[in-house]
Amino acid sequence: MSDKIHEIIAAYLAGECVLEEERQEVKRWLREHAGEKDIELLQGMFRSSRLMREKAVCRKEFVLERMEKEVQRRQRMRRIRWYYSGVAVVAVLLVGCVLIFGRSGLKPEDLDIPVDLVQKMNVSKVHLKLSTGEMIELDKYQGMMIREDSVQITNFDYMLKYSYDTVASTEVRYDTLVIPRGSEYSIVLADGTKVFLNASSEIYYPVVFPGDKREVGLKGEAYFEVAKDEHRPFFVQTGDVRIRVLGTSFNVTSYPEHEKIETTLEQGRIQITNGKELVDVVPGKQVVYDKKNSQFKMRSVDTKLYTSWKDGYYKFEQMTLEEIMETLSLWYDLNVFYVNAEVKSLEFTGRLRRYDRVEGLLRKFEQMNLVEFELNGRNVMIRKK
Repeated sequence: MSDKIHEIIAAYLAGECVLEEERQEVKRWLREHAGEKDIELLQGMFRSSRLMREKAVCRKEFVLERMEKEVQRRQRMRRIRWYYSGVAVVAVLLVGCVLIFGRSGLKPEDLDIPVDLVQKMNVSKVHLKLSTGEMIELDKYQGMMIREDSVQITNFDYMLKYSYDTVASTEVRYDTLVIPRGSEYSIVLADGTKVFLNASSEIYYPVVFPGDKREVGLKGEAYFEVAKDEHRPFFVQTGDVRIRVLGTSFNVTSYPEHEKIETTLEQGRIQITNGKELVDVVPGKQVVYDKKNSQFKMRSVDTKLYTSWKDGYYKFEQMTLEEIMETLSLWYDLNVFYVNAEVKSLEFTGRLRRYDRVEGLLRKFEQMNLVEFELNGRNVMIRKK
């Protein structure tokens, strides 16, 4: 069985949201391998999981039992492989039993899931700085309308949405949305462009887009779904890099403290420049800009590794523990310390869900019997096991 099929099946049995094309891919694989050893059992598990979903029941006991059976079966068939190279290890992580209800509208009680297993998103420090200079704490304005002259700003379900009256001011005025560590937010700009902001990020944008171009500024990480407008190209300025778009979906990771800026394209076409070099990007490609030498490098990637965070989970493949913990430290506002430096190079493959409690996520890693975590408030101590 391929690693990809393994991953999809494990995620499905764990109660995670699986794309329809992934589910169909597994069904095709099961049909092609009908009659082989253990396939009938797996087909039954897959059908049972589907029936449970149709009844909107994803009970913890049901999922854990089947996850345990699946892990045991995989161990017997020796399908889990470990690769040792110095201190580098590739581990397959089976994670979670809670559906991604944060964005789907489902609640923990709807799925019979203990609420204490869910990490509540902290938006208490997310704030909007209006062009007037006024600072608004958005958690105090949930479900309310904010007005800025002729512009209406609705704030609902962790999303800002800008709209304006028939006649909008042609004056260029900028608002700034600031997302601290441990938070996230999204925004629909006045032109219809949707932007998902990850933790520790900031976006600077016009209240309306007058003139023949649309331009925003970004610090941190954001996923853009740009509204098409052939007459007004869309620009993202982040550090020394400027991205030109017509209408497309892409992710930008540009934290000031990082040495690189990563731009990953899912749909459409974009151009990236540092003022000296211009790079054309097509879907499935990622452009990495090295701040030190001011050079671009382009590579083919699985875009979900860089965009899945906006859907509430984090997919990673042969990624070091240090890189994974950098992401978790932003999501959960953690301070990470390593007792043994060599554990930073341990590599893992799997996926984690953003809305699980951090204690549960850390236990998933401990099940690999490679590292152990000591969590004290927002401080995490990691040591070799």
